[in-house]
Amino acid sequence: MRLANMRIMTLATLCAVGFFLSSCAGGPVANAPGVGPVVSQKPAENAPVEVKPQESPSPAPVQPFDPSAVTEVVKTATFVDVRALIESLNELIRNQDYEAWLSHLTKGYIASYSDPATLSRYSESPIIKRKGIKLLTLKDYFVNVVYPSHQNDKVDDIEFVDENLIKAITVSPKGDRNILYMLEKHGDAWMIGIGR
Repeated sequence: MRLANMRIMTLATLCAVGFFLSSCAGGPVANAPGVGPVVSQKPAENAPVEVKPQESPSPAPVQPFDPSAVTEVVKTATFVDVRALIESLNELIRNQDYEAWLSHLTKGYIASYSDPATLSRYSESPIIKRKGIKLLTLKDYFVNVVYPSHQNDKVDDIEFVDENLIKAITVSPKGDRNILYMLEKHGDAWMIGIGR
């Protein structure tokens, strides 16, 4: 009987140990190195979400325009276009066609030469003042300044300021290089501008 009791106790102890070990096998063992409490991988519902701003690529540096890089072919083609424009302008100025002349001006030019301060300055020039004329409008400027002085313009050269801005140059008999017009390219057309 004593032996039977001992077998029952041994069996009970083994069962208890087995039960203990089986319940521990599914989770971490307390105080085991590298093992901590089980943490849920699901984020909390109201937890703020950190959003990192996207870095926009920095724009490529703008290379300064190099007039010497303009090819001879481009310069020659542009010169031919500008010479044709100047001849056309001469014709419509001789005909005092203000509306046609106006269509060849940039908005900047129109605004600048319609400005009362600019018109006042031209009104003070000796020739205009001698005639007793007061320039009040762009049309006054056309009739009294452009018409007398730009009927027979001749372009002798062009200088690129940038790819869409050139100086139309006339050369005097003494060899002086004078700017006839600042021309700005808008689309495919060159227009009289103020040089931006």
